[in-house]
Amino acid sequence: MNASKPSAPAGSQRSAAETIKGKGYARPRLGWLLTGSLAVLVLDQLTKWAVVAQLGPQRSDHRWGIIEPVLAFEYVENTGAAFGVLRGQGALLTGLAAIVLGGLLAYYLTVREPSAALTASMTLLLGGAAGNLIDRIRLGYVVDFVAVGIWPKFNVADSAISVGVVLLAWHLMVEPAEPAGAPGDSDRAPAAEPHPSAAPPAAERS
Repeated sequence: MNASKPSAPAGSQRSAAETIKGKGYARPRLGWLLTGSLAVLVLDQLTKWAVVAQLGPQRSDHRWGIIEPVLAFEYVENTGAAFGVLRGQGALLTGLAAIVLGGLLAYYLTVREPSAALTASMTLLLGGAAGNLIDRIRLGYVVDFVAVGIWPKFNVADSAISVGVVLLAWHLMVEPAEPAGAPGDSDRAPAAEPHPSAAPPAAERS
């Protein structure tokens, strides 16, 4: 008679499934990250397109006051970084933006169970960085249009990056994430159960 092969205990099967999930193979938030980043990017580019059409170089007036002189829409060609800093460093900033984009995505993929705060911050950071990077590659400068007094002048991408940085800092201080593959409760093997035929401890025999 052929002996049937014993099946694996149910506990070990559950442990394997939990380990796979715990190591980051299941990432339902990655879809939210990409979708949200694309939404930020589209919003940024649409607002810039509208500003260029209404207040761009072909127009005689490049400013539309909302609450003068405190708040206005003003067409600005920014060759620097966010809020107009590091002007004239376009090539350097383009390279740094590309590195930041790759680094942010790589960091997010190493997080075992990304929280909602981390996902939101990465969404804003990726979408904002991509929006300004497209401007630098396509135009050689970034279109800014929100003018608050004399300074700052910024756009949707700058705002997304600023809020994303605040959320990321809050996440790192309050909700430190566990990297993928780090030992956790789901990675620990279940305690071995004694075989029914095993001899009882000496205390029980007495």
